[in-house]
Amino acid sequence: MSQASIKFRILGPVEYHDGENWVPIKAAKQRTLMALLLLNANHLVPAEQLHAELWSDGSSSPVNSLLAGCVWRLRAAVGDSAGKTLLTRPAGYQLSLPPGGLDLHEYESLVASGRTQRASGNLVEAMKSFGAALELWRGSPLADVALTSSIMAESARLEESRLAVMEANFGVRIALGQHEDVLPELKLLVAQHPLRERLHEHLMMALYRTGQQAEALGAYRDLHHLLADELGIDPSRPLRELQQRILEEDPRLNDRGALHGATATRPREPALPSEAAPCLLPHQPSLFVGRTSELAAIVGLLAEGRPAVAIHGLAGSGKSALAIAASHATAGDFPGGRVYVDMRGTTGSSALRPDQAMQLVLRSFGARPGSGGAAAPHTWAGPAGGRALILLDNVRDSDQIQGFLSAPPACSLLITSRSPIGGMDGLRHLRLGRLTVSASIDLLRQSVGVPRIDAEPAFASELARSCDYLAFALRLAADRLATRPDWSVADFARYAAEPHQRLDFLAVGNVSLRDSLMASLSLLSDESGGTAVTAVTALRRLGFLDLTIVTAEALAVLLGTTEGEAHKIAERLVDVGLIESLAIDRYRVPQSVRAMAREITGSDHDASKAVQRVVDHYAIAVRERTRLTSRAWYRRERETLNALVTRDRTGTLIESLGEMRSVLSASGSRSAHIRSCLSSTAMN
Repeated sequence: MSQASIKFRILGPVEYHDGENWVPIKAAKQRTLMALLLLNANHLVPAEQLHAELWSDGSSSPVNSLLAGCVWRLRAAVGDSAGKTLLTRPAGYQLSLPPGGLDLHEYESLVASGRTQRASGNLVEAMKSFGAALELWRGSPLADVALTSSIMAESARLEESRLAVMEANFGVRIALGQHEDVLPELKLLVAQHPLRERLHEHLMMALYRTGQQAEALGAYRDLHHLLADELGIDPSRPLRELQQRILEEDPRLNDRGALHGATATRPREPALPSEAAPCLLPHQPSLFVGRTSELAAIVGLLAEGRPAVAIHGLAGSGKSALAIAASHATAGDFPGGRVYVDMRGTTGSSALRPDQAMQLVLRSFGARPGSGGAAAPHTWAGPAGGRALILLDNVRDSDQIQGFLSAPPACSLLITSRSPIGGMDGLRHLRLGRLTVSASIDLLRQSVGVPRIDAEPAFASELARSCDYLAFALRLAADRLATRPDWSVADFARYAAEPHQRLDFLAVGNVSLRDSLMASLSLLSDESGGTAVTAVTALRRLGFLDLTIVTAEALAVLLGTTEGEAHKIAERLVDVGLIESLAIDRYRVPQSVRAMAREITGSDHDASKAVQRVVDHYAIAVRERTRLTSRAWYRRERETLNALVTRDRTGTLIESLGEMRSVLSASGSRSAHIRSCLSSTAMN
């Protein structure tokens, strides 16, 4: 097959044209490889990135041999045995496509043309361009391709793009007087996407123009109730204003002046001026609970014009879901458009470079980078003008988004990361931690079913505790239970409570809590930063110590270093989302993180001695506190003492607790928490 004739389609199942017919690629691995290359057509894709996505199970086979074999078979499958289209480069592979060689490129060109025509008031041509773009779709994008991280992100982006173009097309057709024609399809889409406000806006306008004022107001009322129940917010400002205009029977709502949009003149008042703006966001999170105050805070900050808001916190705390929900909730504040980019900051070599991220954003807004990939700040806003929102999800550090750090006035950034992001004027931070106990149970109820969870409330609470009350782990547990109706909540909770098998059970398909936590290790620098141990070594020892609460002083003893250096290491672990800061010198280490830490490869012959040092440290502390009879300290350290008596190999802590009992007995104070510590000692 000659290069000039080769064509591909990905807006549906992946196919290539053999000169006569569209043909599928039969082998699953070759389809995935082709999809990854097509998504980066005419750009080099590093071999390491392709290998990581194709063999996510961590295959130990050499990268080059596995990948080269797959490339060879793919070339043979599509008739490119000479390698004139699928090119081999020193660092990877590149798919060279001529103009018109991919349906996605044709789609994007038609969408850009439609937006340009819409912005200039040429509504008839805009409708033709949008319609032609939508006709290229044959179902879900990349429908028959394995869901790797890149494929999932791009599929979500394309689905959102398709919905945005459908919304833009509805707006143009309504402005051209086709409100009766679009009503059936509009009602269906609103039912399928009940939280998309722009669809409701079009539905209200179409209903009103067909003389159904009560139904138009009813559509607004339904959305108002839904948003209040699901997210605790009101409809956006444009919808509230449209409702008021419908109540007042504003005659401009029936203005058919847009019918002359085929001329070069601009319509007197476009019905919905923001329709040319892109809305490329993932779908609303299906399970979103317990974050009402955080959502309101983010929406408020963005609405008041804050240039950037950054969400950081524990791995698996639900940062992405919160950011996506906030992006949907702020639709009325960003008429210039809303764009989502997965920065893949925890995927190592697959993470987006700053220039790649900027190109994705510019392409979403129908713009192209200038020389050297640079872009004028005004090109960040959508073709319709007005403020634009860019959601940069899963950012590694501030270096990865350096091109966005000086955001123009017409743009706001919403950033999620495990580490805090700095270096930006006007940036506001929000740290996300664990869910409340009640919110965790609600999440399980919504996914597994209220009767099943409420039938075993004690075990549901135990399961939530084993998930550390973190949204990601809870969703995995809920999905596992939902797909195993023959499992009781009690049995699953008992298995998940076992430290050595917890991470095995908190997994569904290729998605697992273990992989999510391990991704944070790539964020830890191998450099010790002048300390005697690295953060990875510290994490491994925290796994051996297996304490829920650790002080900076105890960590220094565990690591054999100074308290100041231990504090630096602890803060580094906080920054990558593995442990949680409770106070300036006190930290919580989640159960799942401790389980993962014990799986980190590498030898540490001094680990047992280090744990005993911590036991001895607390034995001394108990003796000192006994002389001071500080009951508040005992209450605060009760859980730690209970855990450490089981690790005491020399009996020093047990002896100290015995002395404490004698002193408190003599003073007539036999507190329950002291007896608990001593009874635990006796059993061991």
